[in-house]
Amino acid sequence: MPGIKVLSYNIRHAQGMDDRVNLNRIAEVIEQSGAQLIGLQEVDKHLPRSHFCHQAKILGRRLNKFWAYGATLNWGVGQYGVAILSHWPIAYQRLILLPSRGEQRGLLETEIQLGHRRINFFCTHLGLNREERQEQVGDIIRTVQQTSNPAILVGDFNDKRSSGEYQRITSVLQDATLEAQDFRTYPSHEPVEQIDFVFVSAHWRPLGVRTFPTTASDHLPVLVELKLEKTADLDHIKVLPQ
Repeated sequence: MPGIKVLSYNIRHAQGMDDRVNLNRIAEVIEQSGAQLIGLQEVDKHLPRSHFCHQAKILGRRLNKFWAYGATLNWGVGQYGVAILSHWPIAYQRLILLPSRGEQRGLLETEIQLGHRRINFFCTHLGLNREERQEQVGDIIRTVQQTSNPAILVGDFNDKRSSGEYQRITSVLQDATLEAQDFRTYPSHEPVEQIDFVFVSAHWRPLGVRTFPTTASDHLPVLVELKLEKTADLDHIKVLPQ
């Protein structure tokens, strides 16, 4: 099959570097990327700071994508967490709460139906404390290793390639952004470091990686093109979201 485009994007509840909350800007960034699988972090549901919107649902409908949402925090009637948008049907989803010492973090797991085959697509946002990140990475690795499907893990990992957490992840998965030179994702207006990553199982061959300038959030999006290796071609029939 031809390559598929995967995006990881911490949208900061659609608050841009101008401090305005504007979900339309986030939708435009995703649409312009051409991504077919999208993992989003810091996504609001029914919170006053983001105009009581269900951001994942609105983005899914506007972009004509299937969507899944995992709330890691509950604030009154509102929630906050991670989300996945998919060009292909989402056959299964679950949120796994990760060990957390500060803000509760989670791993959103989905099975995506690509023609006659399924892949596992994971989205996460790790904590700010190194010790909790080490525990969170341990749980994530154990979960990813439970599937024999081709797997993709995206997210804001709040750490660099020099970290022990990165080394643990890349002992199991490959970093699909590795070949990019001087790749930086944060902060978006003047990026100095990469803390946003796409990791993939050995089923995949990375074809390219890029980001693009935008201040719609405080992070830059990470776009990776992947090719599924050593497997039969998959159908490309798209079932439109209801």
